[in-house]
Amino acid sequence: MTPAAPGPDYHSGPLRIVHVTPSYAPCVGGAERLLQAVSERLAARGHGVTVLTLDCASQRDFGSRTGAGLPARERINGVEVVRVHPGGSPLLALHEWWISRRGGWRSSSWLLGEEFDYHWGRPSGFSTLIPLLRLPADIVATVNWCFGVPYWSRFPLLLRRVPQVAVPILHIDRPWAQRAVYRPMFRACDAAIALTAAEADHVRGAGVADVAVAGGGVDPERFADRNGASIRRRYGVGDAPVVGFVGRQDHLKGVPTLIDAMQLVWRETPHVVLLLAGPGAHRDDHVAARLAALAPDERAQVLLIDDFPDVLGPSIIDACDLLAQPSVEEAFGLVLVEAWMCGKPVIGADIAATRSLIEQGQDGWIVAPFDPAALAARILGLLADPAQRSAFGARGRAKVLARYTWDRITDTWESTYRRVLSTRRA
Repeated sequence: MTPAAPGPDYHSGPLRIVHVTPSYAPCVGGAERLLQAVSERLAARGHGVTVLTLDCASQRDFGSRTGAGLPARERINGVEVVRVHPGGSPLLALHEWWISRRGGWRSSSWLLGEEFDYHWGRPSGFSTLIPLLRLPADIVATVNWCFGVPYWSRFPLLLRRVPQVAVPILHIDRPWAQRAVYRPMFRACDAAIALTAAEADHVRGAGVADVAVAGGGVDPERFADRNGASIRRRYGVGDAPVVGFVGRQDHLKGVPTLIDAMQLVWRETPHVVLLLAGPGAHRDDHVAARLAALAPDERAQVLLIDDFPDVLGPSIIDACDLLAQPSVEEAFGLVLVEAWMCGKPVIGADIAATRSLIEQGQDGWIVAPFDPAALAARILGLLADPAQRSAFGARGRAKVLARYTWDRITDTWESTYRRVLSTRRA
């Protein structure tokens, strides 16, 4: 009897990996940066990595019928990126007409269920079906379950019998993370990768037995040449104390709470600068209105740095005395890790993801969500205590180097993929 030909070496050989996600570079966000960092490192290790994503340059493109007009296929730092349009499914136009009629929303929810928008709305993963049937893959990971793109992945993967790993990036304190549709989606997965221990417990409760905790990371070399002094000179900050926020600027990210807190801070120390850095397209109208409503002397203390190149990120954080990120919508808190890498103390909101990251009173403070007074008190306390700022920053940096480098994160993703494939083969 002729022996069977040996199968692929899933223990050490290169893998064909497909990552399915709602958005990827050049779209800016924590989930996008996480996936890009891991994908590029997996490609550098010799794996064939393809990212299947929607044609979105910013989150505003998620509601587009046609997309941002980015290339349908391009190679970015060794990763093959395939983009499809974000428009909804063929049923979406009919559904939009239906709910515009009197009683349409109620009847639609009764007949189609409350999860209709997640399955069929914008951004939709319906357009990923054909590529997923065609792209060569040993394993597929569905990344960022906030939108309905991963919902569609399980159907072609079941047909192809390709193993699937979930990387849901759930904000487990938010109502959307409790969607009923997630349970059958998790049951279709062979394993999951969580960002925190809290998210891992949540995913196990949804029915996934094999859950690895990876977290988010940094590249230490990226921070070697940070130069906060150059940012201070460029924007005329001088030696003034600087409270920083980096990221999407909206209500759930805590920016209105931070602005309210700073008004309390300015009553005691008027010369403190509030630095808000991030994509201009991700500053919502409510935040813009809050900034416009500030008194002239308060508004003069706000520095906006919009749409900065990635290379300036470490220097912008380094220009701050502390980072205040009172977000209630986080799966991990990548900016907190980057602040620690710069030796800066951090303040976060009291949610599960942040509690998994910050050690209260050791490398930062956790405050009640949407509480400007509590946030202002912690800001004033850190600004008045340089020794505490230094100690918090040093402890945070040591933790990052021990746990949260991109190489360590990529090790966890890669070992999870190999374990799943070896188990399937056995």
